[in-house]
Amino acid sequence: VVLALATGASAFAPALNGARFSTHLNFEYGKYDDKLWDHSAKKDVYAAWDPNTPRSTNNFNSFETFEGNSPDASGIYPGENRYKDP
Repeated sequence: VVLALATGASAFAPALNGARFSTHLNFEYGKYDDKLWDHSAKKDVYAAWDPNTPRSTNNFNSFETFEGNSPDASGIYPGENRYKDP
């Protein structure tokens, strides 16, 4: 009877079938994260910006504004997920 109960419980467990799930969020903050985000830092990020490459936390126009707001050191605007107040 115990064997029947133990094997029947596995029917309710999720089948992984060898699948692995990563817990890494794959989010990388910008070069000046947790550093002074002043005009010199913005000029450095702007000089490295490639407008032909997709926008990312390491490739954005540091002087661009959205609805009057400037991005943080990772190119994220206020109200967006992961925004850090410079």
